[in-house]
Amino acid sequence: SYNNRTKESRIYLHDPENKNSIPSNRINSMFEDKNNNLWFATEGGLAKYNRTTDNFTTYTSGFPSSFILSILEDDKSNLWISTSRGLVCFNPEKENLINYTTINGILNDQFNFNAAYKDSSGRMYFGSVKGMISFNPKEIIKNEFIPPVYITSFQVFNQELGIAEKGSPLQKSITYTEKVILDYDQSTVNIGFSALNYTAPDMTEYAYKMEGLDKNWTYIKRNRTAYFTHLPTGTYLFKVKASSSGGIWKGEERKLTIVILPPWWASNYAYAGYILLGTLLIFGIVWYYHKTATEKNKRKFEILANEKEKEIFHAKIDFFTNVAHEIRTPLTLIRGPLEKVMKKLEDTPEIQNNLKIMERNTNRLIDLTGQLLDFRQAEINGFSLNFTQANISELLEETYLSFKSLAEQKNLQFTLSMPPAILNASIDQDAFNKIMNNLFSNAIKYADTEVSVSLLPFVDTDQIFSIEFRNNGYLIPFEMREKIFEPFLRLKETNKHRGTGIGLALSKSLVQLHKGILLIKEPENNFNVFVLSLPLNPEN
Repeated sequence: SYNNRTKESRIYLHDPENKNSIPSNRINSMFEDKNNNLWFATEGGLAKYNRTTDNFTTYTSGFPSSFILSILEDDKSNLWISTSRGLVCFNPEKENLINYTTINGILNDQFNFNAAYKDSSGRMYFGSVKGMISFNPKEIIKNEFIPPVYITSFQVFNQELGIAEKGSPLQKSITYTEKVILDYDQSTVNIGFSALNYTAPDMTEYAYKMEGLDKNWTYIKRNRTAYFTHLPTGTYLFKVKASSSGGIWKGEERKLTIVILPPWWASNYAYAGYILLGTLLIFGIVWYYHKTATEKNKRKFEILANEKEKEIFHAKIDFFTNVAHEIRTPLTLIRGPLEKVMKKLEDTPEIQNNLKIMERNTNRLIDLTGQLLDFRQAEINGFSLNFTQANISELLEETYLSFKSLAEQKNLQFTLSMPPAILNASIDQDAFNKIMNNLFSNAIKYADTEVSVSLLPFVDTDQIFSIEFRNNGYLIPFEMREKIFEPFLRLKETNKHRGTGIGLALSKSLVQLHKGILLIKEPENNFNVFVLSLPLNPEN
């Protein structure tokens, strides 16, 4: 450019980083319109020079090619622009355009350089590589015919659906179908459509939108198929429309409702089932909680009753202790003469049997009074132990043999297992025998079919030996595993067996005096497991 007033000149070059630079350094022609606007036909698009900002605005959108060859202006201020792929009528004010190609009847799409002329009547001439065309823009009738558009095909996973076939959602041609209902595994569809335009069918453009999936229209020129992959469950409205060959979008839209059904596990019936199951689950949880709370309260009531009973016992225990003292002496005096009489009458079986009954009950009364006195002594810490070295294996086997006949009477499988090595420990033999007798008696009394006693293998570093008592009787509840060692506590499930409720409490007290532990482990294979652990030398 050259300024006559300032005598200044300037060269304009294309800058890829600047969108307002000239679009190409190769310029085929320059044109000044009625409004004194300068237009440049470049090989990078149509460029308009902006006088106020001294830069360019480039137009390429919608043009069949950005290779611009020449520019003319008609009486309505429209620019007629030849390109390497057709002729363009461009309205600078509205910035809209109409493309003309061989489809519209022009000789050739490839126009030539600087081959454009307008005569005094307004007729225009453009030269192409195959000849020249001429026309008067005033005589061009704009095609405003809007062709009707129809949906012509409907495919699921690229397979055309049959009409009125078994399992097919189409009962008539897709052209006359308003609604299609598909299963969840038929969610990939192709929809074909076409407009009935016989004047310039290749100039027809299409636009479609799937409401429920798309927010904006999708515009296409040549492809007449819309593709949708894995549509989510729901209801969609497919719309398609077509433009006239003159670019007018005023035609009626064709619509098709598409319903994708949910899978059975996500259907309304399934959700109703889930709600029902959830309700039943909540009801079950509430019922179980209510039942558990009732049982807990029942247990608490039983514990309170036992504590009350214990309070009554403590009020009477002194009386029983004093009476036990008084009873024990005459019982001992009775047992001596009874033994002598039994020896003299060994040859009289009838009298001997009666005397044995008397002896057995006398011994039971003496044992009972002894347990009462021992328990009382242990409670007031008046039970003193005399520790001596003893053969634990031998004592355990003697106790086992003494209870073997009782186990046989109850048809129990009764076993004792011990390691081959002899185990010696410092114990009070009398207290140890009392502990063993109570634990053996307890295991046999409440067993159903099996009792096993085991002296566990000893490890020198532990300085502790353990004996396990197992029986498959009624399983003691978890919350009662500590309470079971309390005096006079008896589970209602074991009331059918005779007992005083003192044995385990006395055993626990004597074990503690030995600095040992007596506890109940977790049930194993439906067996109650009592474990007695004692130090080898409690005096250390």
